[in-house]
Amino acid sequence: MFPKVDESELIKNEFSRLKGICYLDHVGSALYADSQINNVMKDLKMHLYGNPHSTGDPSATCEKRINSVRFKILEHFNTGLEKYSVIFTSGATEALKTVAECFAWDDEDGDRPEDAVDSVCRSRGSTFAYTEDNHTSVLGMRELAPMANLLCLTRNEAHEALDKMPSSSAEKNRSVGSRNSLFVFPAQSNFAGTKYPLEWIETCQEGALDQYTGNRVKSRWFTVLDASSYVPTNHLDLEKYSPDFVTVSFYKMFGYPTGLGALLVRNKTAAAVLRRKKYFGGGTVEVVLARNRHHVLKKNLHEKFEDGTVDFLSAIAVGHGLDTLRALAGPMREVAGRTFRLAAYLYGRMSGVRHGNGLPVFRTYADTEYRCESTQGGVVNFNVLRANGDYVGYNEVKYVASNYGIVLRVGCFCNPGACQTHLGHTDEELRRNQEVIGHICGDHIDIINGRPTGSVRVSFGYQSSESDANRLYDTLIEQFWQKNPVKPVDRQQNSVDEYNRMDLHVSRLFVFPIKSCGAYETDEWQLETYGFQYDRNWAVVSTSGVCMTQMEDPKLCLVKPYIDLQKGTMTLVYAENEDEVPMVVPLDTKPSDTIRMGKICWGGHLEGMDCGDEVAEWLSWNLDRPGLRLVRCTSRTIAPKSYDSIDPRVIGSNQCQYLLSTQSTIKWLQQEMENEIAEIDEDNLLYRFRGNFLISGDSLPPFGELTWQELDIGGVKFEFVEGCERCKMVNIDQDTSESIYKPLSILGQHKWEGKLIFGIYMQREDTQKCKIRVGQKCTVTKKRN
Repeated sequence: MFPKVDESELIKNEFSRLKGICYLDHVGSALYADSQINNVMKDLKMHLYGNPHSTGDPSATCEKRINSVRFKILEHFNTGLEKYSVIFTSGATEALKTVAECFAWDDEDGDRPEDAVDSVCRSRGSTFAYTEDNHTSVLGMRELAPMANLLCLTRNEAHEALDKMPSSSAEKNRSVGSRNSLFVFPAQSNFAGTKYPLEWIETCQEGALDQYTGNRVKSRWFTVLDASSYVPTNHLDLEKYSPDFVTVSFYKMFGYPTGLGALLVRNKTAAAVLRRKKYFGGGTVEVVLARNRHHVLKKNLHEKFEDGTVDFLSAIAVGHGLDTLRALAGPMREVAGRTFRLAAYLYGRMSGVRHGNGLPVFRTYADTEYRCESTQGGVVNFNVLRANGDYVGYNEVKYVASNYGIVLRVGCFCNPGACQTHLGHTDEELRRNQEVIGHICGDHIDIINGRPTGSVRVSFGYQSSESDANRLYDTLIEQFWQKNPVKPVDRQQNSVDEYNRMDLHVSRLFVFPIKSCGAYETDEWQLETYGFQYDRNWAVVSTSGVCMTQMEDPKLCLVKPYIDLQKGTMTLVYAENEDEVPMVVPLDTKPSDTIRMGKICWGGHLEGMDCGDEVAEWLSWNLDRPGLRLVRCTSRTIAPKSYDSIDPRVIGSNQCQYLLSTQSTIKWLQQEMENEIAEIDEDNLLYRFRGNFLISGDSLPPFGELTWQELDIGGVKFEFVEGCERCKMVNIDQDTSESIYKPLSILGQHKWEGKLIFGIYMQREDTQKCKIRVGQKCTVTKKRN
């Protein structure tokens, strides 16, 4: 019996590096244990391992250890070297590619040229069959298979074909042929955790799919079991089931090593059909001639297919990974039960929760009802819904989870078939999204025309606990659950005369001297060519030369600047700490005062002058980030095509010279926030949106500024550029650096032309220096309808 380890103690002792992180991406990668890595390092320090292709004792020792690991791998899957061979690959993907490249689609093709082989396959009807729910790497196998003989089975079609053996009458009507066909399916879906019957292996080998190929000639069927997402939490018994090929990646099982997987080949049948191997490398040939095209491949299966020197140190590490998995996780059958129960628990909670108006908070994507461990694994796939029925983009969910220390995965998970089926997209829609909108796999576009392009996936491992499931659920409910839908703003089309009767005026002015740091409020300020004088003229730069923002470190907002124009200084205070010694920086840094000059990669490149060691040490100490520098930005280079929307005159601002907000829009958001949580201060919201000036007026409608074309402040004319699209930075409390997600969540229900807009970018074409002040009257010119 394996020792029972208390879950909390297991996490504490073996995964201390988590430091409070809730890890829920076990299908993406398992976590390696501390003892596992310690054992690997101890092994490497104690033993001398050489290249197994070399001679001498270190090489012999290494080869012996690798062979023992091959045996241990097969033992883990309840089989042995007499039944299966282990070919090390770079991962499951290379294992699948190896099968597709080397599979003999017709047993009479011999040494025919590849084109001739494909011609024979098409004429005789060799078939490459696969389930729609499969990894992208399986779809890639199609390109190496006979293109005229593809069979893609939906989940229902696969069950209909393979859940029972062919009838005896059907067997009698099939002629016996010599062609070879291949069927690939996952033991467990990496999208929704659906487990597929391993009995399909024998059913397929007995010819159940012949009736779907359109040929009456019986095919010799071989099966590939993609076990990558199955074996980390389930027991694969190769004594009971006999797939011809099995593919695995070891990092998915126990986290380390990465870049190493295996192709398990059934010796009795499958080895004979891997006959189309063309390429060979060092160690895979018995003899090769340099001057003539002649070579003989080795007879031993793994030696024949492991081109070059195998990653022998990683292969040795696999043995320690298997030992750790057995010691910490216990029997894999128990792991399967625990992870299933966690997923079923979370699925049940998500399925029952409703917003205040009765609409669901989550839409789950599943092929089962989470009732049986044999059909469902430890995975829950879902999207979040707002109270008005709109989808929350999966990137928003990812940001929220990240802010609360939860690791999960979003997108389509390299499983386009399952993603398309569950989300209900047509082929035409997916092509249009790519060709017209430009959406590609892995980009930031998560909503198109109100529909999600992907989803959120959480997956449990042997280390997971009920507290992990509760933490995720409670976080999502806290951030996305609503009493009622956000009321749509009445976007009344006020006339110019109506706007001008509203007594529009400048109510507040803000300057942000250091990018992403605190605001300096003033009653009057000078306008320069690039915008407000000193606005975003400085940047905090990391050791790698990258401009820091609150996206990387929210504590930047706690650095508060105070400008004294008469003294020509900027005083920095951290978190308004009266006991902290402030830092004084001259407003006009001279080249003679600098230590270095460099380029800052942000929205192109910013060139600047270093402000010295003293302020650098002050920033590094307060922000607890060694190596920070304060740089006075002098110019900016915009990367061609990458940042076309950026005004070339600005230095450190995001896109344009000025950012404007209105008090009516702030009050609207404040009211919506109060509908969801405790009262929140108006200034607290205002500071989050980091605008240069705030416009107020009687009866000014919320978001009315989005209809403006031109704004005149005391004779200074500003032109509308575009709305300011918001990111998760608006969730950061500028007084505490803590995050609350509600602002962005509420804006997500009130999109302007499909975007999360708050405030508008303005520009001024006049290059003359001038001043504006609080209290100045404003007049508006509206856009034409």
